[in-house]
Amino acid sequence: MNFYIAMNDLGQMNWNNANSACQNYSFCSNLKGSFPTLNQFETIHQNNSSINNLLLSNGGSQLTNDWYWVSTYDAAHFAYYISNPLSGSGGIGNDKDFYHVRPILTSW
Repeated sequence: MNFYIAMNDLGQMNWNNANSACQNYSFCSNLKGSFPTLNQFETIHQNNSSINNLLLSNGGSQLTNDWYWVSTYDAAHFAYYISNPLSGSGGIGNDKDFYHVRPILTSW
């Protein structure tokens, strides 16, 4: 599975607004985006330097050194967030928390 990262963050927002923003984000050819999963965001972080260089060289913005929402939920139906760069830290947030959002487009 391949995925593509939006050129820019959508800002900081709560989980419900972030979820809607990702689902409404349009990539090329009007393809709709989605939230990255926890595993996909870990892959992004493993390649953080290369991704940031590509984003900048193509007119986008780097992944910020802050917290990002991911689509993965825990058993209590709270969403995970993860730090950038990946430092092994993250947590479980609720809808009142505000974190960064970066949509992805998944292709098979």
